[in-house]
Amino acid sequence: MAVDAYDVIAAFYDLEFADFRADVDLYLAFAQRSGEPILEVGCGTGRLLVPLARAGYTVDGVDRSPAMLEHARRRLEQEGLTQVRLYQADMVDLSDLADGTYRLAIVAVNGFLHLPDRCAQQRALAELHRVLQAGGLLLLDVLHPTPEQLRALEQPLAWDGSWQLPDGSRLDRFASRSVQATDQRITTTLFYDRIDPSTGTVERRVATYTLRYVHRFELELLLERAGFAVEAIYGSYELDPLTDDSPSMLVVAERRADVTRYARR
Repeated sequence: MAVDAYDVIAAFYDLEFADFRADVDLYLAFAQRSGEPILEVGCGTGRLLVPLARAGYTVDGVDRSPAMLEHARRRLEQEGLTQVRLYQADMVDLSDLADGTYRLAIVAVNGFLHLPDRCAQQRALAELHRVLQAGGLLLLDVLHPTPEQLRALEQPLAWDGSWQLPDGSRLDRFASRSVQATDQRITTTLFYDRIDPSTGTVERRVATYTLRYVHRFELELLLERAGFAVEAIYGSYELDPLTDDSPSMLVVAERRADVTRYARR
């Protein structure tokens, strides 16, 4: 049986991203604007759920990886934020969530790009449209796939970081990345080597995942077909304009009240 890459990555995810807070103030500001309840899809280990819940918002999290959700559950319990509800689901099927529930939906840090093709991306947007209230907001943070950015992402196998683990062992990560421009895909393979300090033995775990990137106007069309009106596309978490040098696209879209004619085709 195939192992989900993020079930492998979950054990080490917070070593790299626990202190990443560059987008937190942005999402708190949009939460204040939109109101609650809030849904984060692709919530991972709860990096954004915790500050949103701490700020007093009603927030739910969805992720397809059981291992990621288990880490999120423990993290929320440690913070005393047990009111946060977690759901295991793929974003193409949010059937556990009722229609018209949320005022704000967040898909952070390339979460949307884990959907494998245009059909899946369209289905996910249809589901997000369904669970949002009329006038609710959708925030998508995705790679801005300029030629320069894509060239920079190409990487042969190389060392990619080291961390000290709580048990005293060392974790080394090696990564390779390839871009398939015709298919708009980026495939990453990560090798996690845990080195026992007393014996020097190495335990290796491998995770491979693919992102299916989208260009600006392609994404706008997907959103419009799903019943969203694109309010703005920014180039940074500080809401700078999108330029050729912007590494990411932050999309703000409003759920229109009218029912889409296209999303389920």
